[in-house]
Amino acid sequence: MRIITGLYKNRVLKTPKGDSTRPTSDKVRGSIFNILQNQIEGRTFLDLFAGSGSMGIEALSRGAASATFVEKERRAVHCIQENLESLQIEAEILGIDALSAIKRLTKANRQFDLIYIDPPYALDIEPLLEIVQPILAPEGMVILEQSKRAKIEAKGLKLVDERHFGDTTVYFFITH
Repeated sequence: MRIITGLYKNRVLKTPKGDSTRPTSDKVRGSIFNILQNQIEGRTFLDLFAGSGSMGIEALSRGAASATFVEKERRAVHCIQENLESLQIEAEILGIDALSAIKRLTKANRQFDLIYIDPPYALDIEPLLEIVQPILAPEGMVILEQSKRAKIEAKGLKLVDERHFGDTTVYFFITH
């Protein structure tokens, strides 16, 4: 997997071994960042279910001010650390589950301009979408990657765009 563009363009990223994570394809990652292209510079990015960290690193490569990575799988956390070290990037990694991370970030009054959520497709994501709102900055956006078969309802969030890529659907939400 490579960084598509920006400061770290063409740099290779490691991916966690095994099937505990599902990396976002280059096509989907490129499309998401093309949609967001004018909304990344200087913004804060939260990568939930970060896997290899490719989404947060791509955001940093394109000028995001900071990225925070949340991943509970130990092998994936080590992979994120290795990827950040190889690029000489300092960033926050929370090696806990997404629900605990959101609670911790809420308690710390942290907010993010862009929140990218790429959970296992079998996970019931609606409870997480309900509690993510306090950490979404005003004018911020939640980007959710899911199976095309998923039925998503996000109370308190407004769907502003939806894109389909084979078996994957990407939803873009803002607050009401």
